[in-house]
Amino acid sequence: MKGKALLLAIIALTALSVIAMQSANLPVRENTAPTAVVESPQDAPQLLTDPFLQLPTDNSVNVVWFTEFRGTHHTVEYGDSFQSATPATTTQLSRTREDSDSQVQDRAYPEVTDRNIWRHEATVADLASNQRIPYRVTSQHANGQLATSDAFTLSAVPTPGQPLQILLTSDHQLKPLAPANLQKVEEIIKETDRQIDAVFFAGDLINIPDRASEWFDNAEGLALFPGLQGHATYDLEKEGTTTRYTGGQLIQHAPLFPIIGNHEVMGRYSESEALKAQYANALPRDRVDEFYPAPGGDEPTPDWIENHSYNTRTYEEIFSLPTATRPDGSQTSTYYATTFGDVRLVSLYVTQIWRSPALGPDVKGRYREKADDINERKAWGYGQHIFEDIRQGSPQYTWLQQELASDAFQNAKYKIVMLHHPPHTLGGNITPPF
Repeated sequence: MKGKALLLAIIALTALSVIAMQSANLPVRENTAPTAVVESPQDAPQLLTDPFLQLPTDNSVNVVWFTEFRGTHHTVEYGDSFQSATPATTTQLSRTREDSDSQVQDRAYPEVTDRNIWRHEATVADLASNQRIPYRVTSQHANGQLATSDAFTLSAVPTPGQPLQILLTSDHQLKPLAPANLQKVEEIIKETDRQIDAVFFAGDLINIPDRASEWFDNAEGLALFPGLQGHATYDLEKEGTTTRYTGGQLIQHAPLFPIIGNHEVMGRYSESEALKAQYANALPRDRVDEFYPAPGGDEPTPDWIENHSYNTRTYEEIFSLPTATRPDGSQTSTYYATTFGDVRLVSLYVTQIWRSPALGPDVKGRYREKADDINERKAWGYGQHIFEDIRQGSPQYTWLQQELASDAFQNAKYKIVMLHHPPHTLGGNITPPF
């Protein structure tokens, strides 16, 4: 969302440190990239990301990583001598694409092009409480060569009473100070002689959610995963001196808990329209039947509705998150609640599309439609509409009422409710309020 800044405070509580991102002048660090141990230096396979952690429980945690090859075998090895191993499940991301606005090293995409990316996930189980153990991941290419990550550490959910260091952050969006901020976080954590325990991410991880390079390998060095894993490569110049910032090695050791911001929501799907235009072309779902009736008069499927309104498919395919049960019994991970040590984290899907507040005749804006579109309702932007219904009686509202009344929430020492767009704010986005 435009006009928002990164959080700039360090908040210390009795048993919980929430470290928020801050700007600083930092020393030069060597350029790094996800390392791979391979059988041959020729055409060696590479991991697209280091592993990161998801879905911790009392005795397990999930390990996730990505490659640009399907591979034949993907494994997490863990323990003091990596004596234990568990295979990963592999899925392909269905909507990751590039276009002429993408910035990818040594590649050009003159038109919208599918980009093949595979996700690998394995569960490391039977973990002891409050104990970190080393782990690494290996992916085998179809040619038999191996790509193996460096060693990192993992752990189960901390037990109540344990001191925690949690990073609270948001709105990275390929912004130039994100690697410097994350690098500073890693330096602060290292001073404590321990690893960060979790990352709470309050939305707007990237800009265009279906553009793969924004997640993985933006050529400017500002993609999301490199920044959170210490592999960013962004140069900042100040007073004639250029400093390279690499981000911080954080989510290899700590579970990541994100929520949906407006930049995780893609608009109407197209195979040819520029990705930025698709992103901005969201349509309220109650208008789909009017403009896009299902073929043959059939009841529209969920995919049909999403393709003709908006979706969070890439976000949901990238992350494994706790789930919430809606009043009708269906499951969702777009909002959820989970207990992490003494913390009860309630993560909401509260966001709206951003529209310009300008009032010129060529603006599809917050308060008006383009003059040329006034008789073409299908082309309207419908103002700054809310994506997920949050009115009283809506599924999310009802679920939240139940969560706030639950023993897990009521008995938690610390309660954190995380949502992207606040009910009231300041600056250019102060209106319209929720």
